[in-house]
Amino acid sequence: MHYGEIISLLALGFGAILGVMALISPRWASGVVRLVEDPDPDKPGGYSEFRATFGGFFMLSHMMTAALLLTVSASDVNLLSVLVVLPLAAAWMGAALGRTVSLLVDGSKNRSNGMIPVWIPMEFLVGLAIAAPLLQFL
Repeated sequence: MHYGEIISLLALGFGAILGVMALISPRWASGVVRLVEDPDPDKPGGYSEFRATFGGFFMLSHMMTAALLLTVSASDVNLLSVLVVLPLAAAWMGAALGRTVSLLVDGSKNRSNGMIPVWIPMEFLVGLAIAAPLLQFL
């Protein structure tokens, strides 16, 4: 197994752990992403969205990508390992892009910049780490 694939698997594990945590504790996920459930008493809930989007989606997309990477890595087809990870790597980088646009354009619509400058490089680095199987071609 190439070291790029190992780096990718570690980053995929990180994403899967974020998903498991959100699935188990939507209150924790709410704190991480700084969103709150609807404060309107006539519309209780919102936890299903945290469990679905930040929980199940994150957990299974990262776990499936890791499983595919391990399966493809066992064969000798190097290009496939890159193709397996690129969509999820691009999604993380897209999150960093969206957060950057928000930082530059939204201004006071964000409660404060707070963690935004921390999340941007973290999301970009997770995307790069997931795309690390590309290193085998350098």
